[in-house]
Amino acid sequence: MEPTEIIGPCRLYLGDCRDVLPTLSGIDAVVTDPPYGITFESGWTGSSIKSDEDTSVRDEALRLANAPAAVVFGSPKLPPVESAITTLVWHRPGSGMGDLTFPWKPDYEHIYIVGRGFSHERRGPSVLVHPWDVFRGDALHPHQKPIRLMMSLIERCPGHTVLDPFMGSGTTGVACVRLGRKFIGIEIDPDYFATACRRIREAVNADRSSLFPAFSEATK
Repeated sequence: MEPTEIIGPCRLYLGDCRDVLPTLSGIDAVVTDPPYGITFESGWTGSSIKSDEDTSVRDEALRLANAPAAVVFGSPKLPPVESAITTLVWHRPGSGMGDLTFPWKPDYEHIYIVGRGFSHERRGPSVLVHPWDVFRGDALHPHQKPIRLMMSLIERCPGHTVLDPFMGSGTTGVACVRLGRKFIGIEIDPDYFATACRRIREAVNADRSSLFPAFSEATK
């Protein structure tokens, strides 16, 4: 299957990852935040996100990707990735605020580490502290992750080509561009796909401009 967009070192596909993944090869690591599988509708900027498939889509995507390593976000309310060798915790200060009906919300997420080959030098702590930006109104997706968090995880991954089968707004791709990694992203929602393309294109252009200042002037 041909990519929908090719932007610098990034190949981006608009479609269902279960259709795209069997056509791919050469994936060194999966870094992704899959649908958590709980049905809900969000009033966040009028968007709606629904999923009734528990963790089956996540598990099928990991199987089809057949990568030697994976970093997978998850909820403690759902089954973990069975093949995980360890679990990290992302602590997100400021996200534990609730409302009158549910005054406490978790201010952490699990991150499942699958496979071997992760960098010993860059393993770091098991609790990663990065603020969550969604409450400040600058997030483009209700489950958007901080770029620095994703960079810290990708830096630990083996190989060079990173796949995100649930690309969302493209944060994993932006992190890969900043780190000089190749990226393959798949997103089923056309609006989020367009957002991811825009963000990744901006990241690629910024990277080129930093390396070749004359390029920046020539493309204005």
